[in-house]
Amino acid sequence: MGFFDSKPNDVVAKGIIRDFGDVPGVEDVVDGYLALVESEIYKKTVFIGFIDSGEDEDPYNIDEFPLVRMAFNHLNSFPLRLPFIPLFDKKDFLVSYTFIWNIWRCQLGRELTPEEEKMVYNDLTNRIIFLLEDFDSNLETPAVDDEFFRRLGKIKKLDKGAKKLTDRFLDLRQAVKMNTFSRSPMTFGANEIAWTRFLAGCSAVHSGRGFVSAEDIVIGNKVYIKLVNTDLDSLIRSL
Repeated sequence: MGFFDSKPNDVVAKGIIRDFGDVPGVEDVVDGYLALVESEIYKKTVFIGFIDSGEDEDPYNIDEFPLVRMAFNHLNSFPLRLPFIPLFDKKDFLVSYTFIWNIWRCQLGRELTPEEEKMVYNDLTNRIIFLLEDFDSNLETPAVDDEFFRRLGKIKKLDKGAKKLTDRFLDLRQAVKMNTFSRSPMTFGANEIAWTRFLAGCSAVHSGRGFVSAEDIVIGNKVYIKLVNTDLDSLIRSL
């Protein structure tokens, strides 16, 4: 499927299940993306204007936060994606804040207040990175772990199954956006790729792998879909 093709959603979905149905959780991801057709929050997030909380002037000195400091210590800042360069860089990490910022303001239907902007950098990103799908559970927020980012910063590849499944989930997201909204902003799509892959890397570290597997790609996409569907205002204020 080409980048600008728009095969019917169900055709793309059935193809993924046919080819990857043996990977646990694939059907859940497919169903989750298909359900976003009815999500006003997803539509708003795609089109409202993607504020990047990590690249503009930083009034909060976020590099003073332990999570950010550890990530910056171990993730690369090389501008090109090359096979011998570690897979995850600082921008991939900062996209976590970008998605929280933008989904939250879309759910609220307004821009964040200065106080709410500060809250973006509180515990939710810690919980997403260290708890993954359980980020909204009653589990305590884990302590920031320097060793975790050291291991994440060493990952250099997705295995073959992960690469193929990443492309197929991209095809599905593309189909959903083109068939539902008639267009698919490239910047937003690039951020989706970066963040779901970053979350997959987090899953790989938690599983003790030095590479990203298809199972990790499933986890990364499930976390993303769950975040879109979570009441972030209630969750963030409860942390």
